[in-house]
Amino acid sequence: MKSYVLRRLEPYEPPYRVADRPDGLTHRAAAPDNQLVLDLPLAGESVVEEPRPSPDTPDGRQIGRLLTTILEACDGRRPPVQVRPILDPALHHALLESGLRRPAGGYRPKSVHLGHPADGVVEACATVEQNGRCLALAARFERTPSGWVCTRFHLLKPPRRVSALAA
Repeated sequence: MKSYVLRRLEPYEPPYRVADRPDGLTHRAAAPDNQLVLDLPLAGESVVEEPRPSPDTPDGRQIGRLLTTILEACDGRRPPVQVRPILDPALHHALLESGLRRPAGGYRPKSVHLGHPADGVVEACATVEQNGRCLALAARFERTPSGWVCTRFHLLKPPRRVSALAA
């Protein structure tokens, strides 16, 4: 029979320093390398809030559906004419020129993260799965009079490996 010993962990949080503050907020001591520090407002400082996207800005679920639609057109599961309304004309032309290659398994977006760099602009990055491999996806959507249009779309694939036996 084996016996196990439970050891105490070393402290992993940086030490706190409590300042005599009327609002009771505390700040961490100087951060060690490669560690982020929570920024708390100091007395007399104004808090800068990031602008909120307008109410008609699509959320992560809606952008995810748009990306799925574009990916289905990229791998041949959907005719390119169906994505014409949501693609910039240059992107749609590039999709038609690239030809429809049907990769085994197709592309499936797994997680989508959004950024709002300006009003009327949504930038998305996503991880996409294809046959158990994870790929990166970057896209930019802009508001136009006809609706939201994808103006940039890049599916980033790792470089092909060259077999040493092929040489």
